[in-house]
This record gives sequence, C-alpha cells and structure tokens, in this order.
Amino acid sequence: MAKSFNELVKNFAVLRNYVREFYVYGFKQREDFTEKSGRSYDNVRRRVESYLREYVDVEQQASGRALRLFIDPNEITENPMFAVWQAKSFTKNDIFLHFVLMDLFQEGVSLSVNQVLARIDEEYFVHFQDGFLVEALTLRKKLTEYVELGVLRREACGRAVYFSRVPCVVLGHYLLQQETIRESVFSYKHYFVMHTLEEQVFLDLLLAIREERWVVMARFGRKRELRFLPIKLLTSAQSGRQYVVGKSKRGQFFAFHRLDQIERVVLAEVATDFGMEKEHFDEVRKFMWSTGFDRRVVHELRVTLAIDEIREAYLLERIRMEGRHGTLTRVTRERFVFAISTYDLNGMKPFLRTFVGRIVALDSGDLAWERQFYAELADMYRLYFEEGTTVGDI
Repeated sequence: MAKSFNELVKNFAVLRNYVREFYVYGFKQREDFTEKSGRSYDNVRRRVESYLREYVDVEQQASGRALRLFIDPNEITENPMFAVWQAKSFTKNDIFLHFVLMDLFQEGVSLSVNQVLARIDEEYFVHFQDGFLVEALTLRKKLTEYVELGVLRREACGRAVYFSRVPCVVLGHYLLQQETIRESVFSYKHYFVMHTLEEQVFLDLLLAIREERWVVMARFGRKRELRFLPIKLLTSAQSGRQYVVGKSKRGQFFAFHRLDQIERVVLAEVATDFGMEKEHFDEVRKFMWSTGFDRRVVHELRVTLAIDEIREAYLLERIRMEGRHGTLTRVTRERFVFAISTYDLNGMKPFLRTFVGRIVALDSGDLAWERQFYAELADMYRLYFEEGTTVGDI
C-alpha cells in the first residue's frame, strides 16, 4: 500500500526556503532547485500548494510547469503565510504532553519536574491500559522547549526549579480560524508578508542583542557558518527587507545580512566590547543611506536642482521627507541644492534618478562614480531612443 502524503514537516527551514524562493524570485521549476532531490522538491511544492493554494500561480513553460506565489498585500487583512508556521510535525508524546501540561499548569500553579511527572502518573496514566509512559528526560526536554517558546516560565527556588504557565495568545488565533471570518473594513498600505517567515530568526537576533552576545549564523546556500556580533536590526522603508548589522570579527567594519537569507541563529558567548561597538555604529549610522558603505569613505554630495518653488512645491516637500539626513538649501526661486554626507553613493542612485531632467550640477568628489552615473543614464537613454547616444548628450 502506498504511503499517504504528509503535509507536516520536521525542518521548518527547508519549507521556509522554498516559500521564499517561490514568493521573492517568481516562477521556479523543479530543475531550479539543485540542493535537494527532485522528490524533495515535489513534496515541498505539494505542501506549499496545500498551505497557500489560493495564492499559487502556475505557468506552463516549454520545459515544464513553473510555480510562484502571488500575494497582493492590498487585498488581504491578515497574513496568509502564518499557515506555514502551522506545518510542524509532532509525535504521540508531543500531542499528549501538550494538552496535559496545559491542563496541569492552571493560572497560579507552579510545579517542578518531579511534581509534574507524579501528577501525570496519578491523574492521567491511570486511564491508559496499554502501558503508555513518559520518561523524566522526555518531560524535561518538553518543559525546556516550552520555556524557549514562551509558553512556560522557569524560576529557581533554592536548588529546585519550578515551571508555571504564561498566558497563551496563540490559542486564540487557532480558535478564530474556525469561525467564519468577515472581511475587515481596514487594509494595509505597506504590508510585507515575508516578515512572517523571518520571525524566529528576528527573535533570536533580538535576544542576542539584548544579552550582548555573539551568534553563529547558518545561511541558505552556504556550508560555512558565520560568527557574528549583531548590533542592530533594520527594515528598509523602500523594499521592506529586514537586515541585521554587526561585525564578524573584531576590528572589521560593519556588515549587513538580510534576514531572509539566514537559516538559523545560535547564541554564543557574551561580547565584552558590545557597548563600544554600538556607540561606533551610532556614529556610522549618521552617514548611512542604505546598506552599503562604499569603501568606508564618507562622501560629500551636492546636487543642484532646477525646481520652481511655486508650481513644484510638492517636489521640495518630497525631498525633505525622503532625503533622510540631507539638507535642502534655496539658492534662487528656481534653484535648490541638496547636500548630504554619506558612505553610500551607489545606494543613492535610485533616488537621484527620479530627478533626471532637473539635475543642473552634481558634485560628489568622486569622478569615477560621477562618470558611471552618467554612463548608466546614457545606457537607459539608448533603450528608448537612437543608438550612438553619449554621456555628453545628456
């Protein structure tokens, strides 16, 4: 008899990686996933289609079926990717102990491991006739797991360790799923559903920052783990991507890592110089535009813009809102200078391109970067107009 397909998974990181690929990078075929076997791809694809079936888009290409996830944040009022977190497999002991522990740990009840084991024997196992038993080591691991998940809290009283329950709000979410959900009158303007898949990594990094610890990070597609000192978690207002900034070695400059590319985080030793590194980053942050540092050099950029302050006042307001730590100075009624000190000239290119046709002069002190900026504009110009366009024609 053929084995029935199981929608549950033991390793959430595998499923998370596939969902990220389907959602972020678009249509993917079986051949595009080389790290696992074709059968592994088929199993994960079926799971993805099961959890998120109404958001799956399939395209029949010449070489076969390609799958992507399409979720429009403007059309939803709750994050459908929460369904992926509900896919973890469990054993007979897991399900038994979950309900028993939730029953034992009523509000205000505090018990040790031995007390929990004794009450399970006295109040629950008496109803079983098949010799089903739970060992002390299994119970201890389950209690530790629930402490890490935030379901239980652990407190020491002398040499004894006692556990008690934390109010569980996750249960409310599951109960609400059984109800007929009416569409909300509210919607999101900016809603990044991918953040749901990164929440465990985000939480582990926050804990490391709070406890001022080094971490060991495993990254998707990389065999070698990385020792890293996380300093700050940042979210891009443009792309919605989440980053951790910190250092991999003492004395090195800061580096960024995207959270969606981190598979897992393990806390390591306490950092003795965390406070000093944080102060250093707070100084560096004053000159950041995005996640780039451009050879760690602070550039002084001045952009002269042709803007009519009466008819185009909205542009001046936009620069003040989106120009981050830069300043806008009025020269004449139709001339303004935007000045900024930044590490990241390359990161500013998308912002500067929105003012093409209004840039009168651009001075960065980096002639190579300026030539590249104008050359890229010439390449874009040639896509729409005649061949032979040079930098000087712009």
